[in-house]
Amino acid sequence: MTLVTRDPVTGLRRGPIRFRDGNPPVPSGCRWCGLPESTHGRAYIASAGMHTWERPTVAQVLARMRARAKAQREASRMAPIVAAFERGADLVGPSERRRRDRAEQTTPTSERTP
Repeated sequence: MTLVTRDPVTGLRRGPIRFRDGNPPVPSGCRWCGLPESTHGRAYIASAGMHTWERPTVAQVLARMRARAKAQREASRMAPIVAAFERGADLVGPSERRRRDRAEQTTPTSERTP
């Protein structure tokens, strides 16, 4: 069973758990909101209301460690693509490349841009 769903508005795939800043919380973060104990104080979250820091469950710690490892793997996998995009590389898939090649072949030589 997979818990990944497709967002009906954007069409993007996503998991059932979302993180405020896009990064998984530290493994030892609050049981309810994921904030580290050193910066927590009193915090409000809809599911738990106003609360102070509480130790996460063992299952939460394990899940957070796995999520952080997965995010790190994904970031390292995407790093070359992001670097090429930032350099301004023309990143297109094979079908778009074929379409551009066909369009260029039908364009008269005098109209082609260098």
